[in-house]
Amino acid sequence: MKIKIEELIKLNPLIWPNQPDIVVNPNHSNIFLGGGVATKNQISRSVPFDLLGFMLTAEQMNRLTKGEIHLLIADQHAWLANQINQDEAKLATQKLKDIISNIITCFKLKDWSIHLASEIFPGTTESNYETLETRDINLFTTNHGVGIKIGWTFSPKEIGITDESHFDTLHNLPTILIKPGLTSDPAKPHESPYICTDPTTRIVFGTSNNWDVSPAVKNHLRNICLLFENLIEPFPPKTPRY
Repeated sequence: MKIKIEELIKLNPLIWPNQPDIVVNPNHSNIFLGGGVATKNQISRSVPFDLLGFMLTAEQMNRLTKGEIHLLIADQHAWLANQINQDEAKLATQKLKDIISNIITCFKLKDWSIHLASEIFPGTTESNYETLETRDINLFTTNHGVGIKIGWTFSPKEIGITDESHFDTLHNLPTILIKPGLTSDPAKPHESPYICTDPTTRIVFGTSNNWDVSPAVKNHLRNICLLFENLIEPFPPKTPRY
């Protein structure tokens, strides 16, 4: 089975264009995506709305492959590799897990499983991030029939150091890359779709009175909402104004 990227983009403008088509192995048709709770030196302070686009891209793919989706929260990576305070990382992990669970429930998504790295590998002391990432991919490929990965990158033309494209060089899984989350901070316009280090510059799950949303962010959110309508449910028509 071959899935054409350009056909996916017609319903999902979050996907970067000009990627190779995905050839699905029927014995490894399940989907993997991972989310962290910290950057190299900062804890995630909230869960950005961009997470929804990340998850719905996996859902879009799974409706074609008709398998399972395995989402790994790389919690222990924060304190093992990035030396983030473990208690803070656990709080951020619980918040992320709760929101992911609520999305799955509210949208009635099927065949989703949430995993915590700290529960799968409780005795790990490894501190190299690349080694941890390779370990994760190997386990899900071997034990969960994973053969496709959903990731994100700042640019599809360059291998970044702080996005997932760097780690995607460590495995051979066919990968669909989406665009990064957007911020309203000109000094840092892009960020991970599942990490938010400054909630005043992002649309986040929860409440905030300090949003400063740029036109670029509005357009990005519009694309996420378009994907929601294509996959889950159309929004009700607007009430006519007289």
